[in-house]
Amino acid sequence: MEENNLQQTDVSMLSVMSIVHSTSVDGVGLRNALYTAGCDLRCANCHNRESWDIESGTWQPLEEVYNQLNIDFFPISILGGEPLMQGHAITALCKMIKKRTAKNIWVWTGHTYDYVQKNYSELLKYIDVLVDGRYVESLHDESLRWRGSSNQRVIDVPKTILNKKIVCLDA
Repeated sequence: MEENNLQQTDVSMLSVMSIVHSTSVDGVGLRNALYTAGCDLRCANCHNRESWDIESGTWQPLEEVYNQLNIDFFPISILGGEPLMQGHAITALCKMIKKRTAKNIWVWTGHTYDYVQKNYSELLKYIDVLVDGRYVESLHDESLRWRGSSNQRVIDVPKTILNKKIVCLDA
């Protein structure tokens, strides 16, 4: 499938690299993590380089991805690749999760909050935390939680929307 056409027209399918249950590294506590395929940012020394090609994943119906993520009570993390390469489908998935559950959702993107707000504003209604910013090797810091470089932010989305300014979690 052509990713540009898919992103704009087919929100019922996602290209998935993997779904990991009970991970403790992708956000607070134990979580179920969706790793999406496809990345157009291609940061230098990316640790998920195998996910860059959107065809490296398996195309799965959104309902199937939802079911795999919700086999238990753990909250959800969505990473990549670059999840926003499939932004409309990710938005539909997050909306589905929030309408059917009370789960907390974290999303990682190499784009900034401003970019997400401009291009995927609906997504922000359904997520709790956005980890934003490209990985920058010269800013790499192993002491950081949930991100690889100091330019990346762990943003509390509801508080950011309420306060009309970026509010980061203490990480």
